[in-house]
Amino acid sequence: MRTFKPLSRPKRSAALLGVLIGVSILVGYPKPPMAETILNNGYFIGYDANHRFEAFFGEDGSLTIYSDFGEFQGHWTLVGSILCVEFPSGPRAGRHCEPIEREGPMSLHVGDSLFLAKLASALRLS
Repeated sequence: MRTFKPLSRPKRSAALLGVLIGVSILVGYPKPPMAETILNNGYFIGYDANHRFEAFFGEDGSLTIYSDFGEFQGHWTLVGSILCVEFPSGPRAGRHCEPIEREGPMSLHVGDSLFLAKLASALRLS
């Protein structure tokens, strides 16, 4: 009859490490917030090549832009990884859609040149 021989200490450590790695893969790491989660109910500082502005993305799809050109009311929608904004008037009047991706923990890159960074508080800077 064959008897079970306990694993040596290095082999036990390697086996335990393998189990822990397998469990962490199955459970998965916490997923970073999606663009929609970041946008909902958030104040942002926005930058493009020539301008700085502030924006509020309401959970109801409302969008307010505060810039040197004035204050503009519009709407936003996110379909997959495409952000669409629509304004009835102003320098960006009409509907515009651009790809959006996470740039950092609470920041987003929109299209080719727009960067949005979420403010930690709801206080506007200007």
